[in-house]
Amino acid sequence: MNRKYPTVSAKGIGQPVPFALPVGGNGMEVKGNMSTQMDKLKSAQEKALQKLHKAQEEEKQIRKRMAELTRNERTHRLCTRGGYLEKLLVEPELFTDEDVFAFLDYALSTPFVQTRLNSMLETKRKAAAKAEETEAGELAN
Repeated sequence: MNRKYPTVSAKGIGQPVPFALPVGGNGMEVKGNMSTQMDKLKSAQEKALQKLHKAQEEEKQIRKRMAELTRNERTHRLCTRGGYLEKLLVEPELFTDEDVFAFLDYALSTPFVQTRLNSMLETKRKAAAKAEETEAGELAN
């Protein structure tokens, strides 16, 4: 009787493993070398674990670099906007931080400015949504 048994290898299911059921008088004889197959499987497992560790380390470095770029981008934005604010203020070194904060709170809380800011935000959000739709459409093609 010729039965089909599931097969397993270092590359996955589907590759035959050379072994047979025990034969002979004492029932201990086995065709093929199972310990060799086990060594190969253990070796393949070790290589896979090394690849996994390397990929995890690479991901960690990428995340670290992304955080650094985000931080640098924010720093640049703050310096640019702060520099422009100082350019607009007359003798900015005479004002304390609290003076500037109070002035900005007053200037940005007027109804006219709030309406203008909301209009600008709506325009920016629509443009961002349209860009995302365009990008998603390009990726789908």
